[in-house]
Amino acid sequence: MTEGLKGIIAQLERQKVAIEKALAALREVDGIEAPAPPAPVASSPATRKSNASARRRRSEGQKKRWAAKKAAEATPDAPPQKIVPRKVRLTPEGRKKLAEAMKRRWAVKRAASAVKKTRKKPAPPKAA
Repeated sequence: MTEGLKGIIAQLERQKVAIEKALAALREVDGIEAPAPPAPVASSPATRKSNASARRRRSEGQKKRWAAKKAAEATPDAPPQKIVPRKVRLTPEGRKKLAEAMKRRWAVKRAASAVKKTRKKPAPPKAA
């Protein structure tokens, strides 16, 4: 089987060479330049991997930046930090109103559920 495949590959290579020669002759007659060979197609994009020394340099640089930031925040003449307003909380009166409204809603839901439970289910049809 492999001899057959080798023969087919060799024949296709010969045909490829013959086709390239014919194309070159036609281009020469017409005065057309040969196109650039196509770039090889990559099956998957290559991923970049950095070595340990590069990762170490990046880590040290980031640590230096964070240290400088914390040192700037710790100095007494540093600009004041932005004051974040407190979240709006419920007043005791508002909380009471909300509790009463929820009690009413749940009472309506329980009443509707009780009505559903008291309804009689229709009897299944009798087989004839």
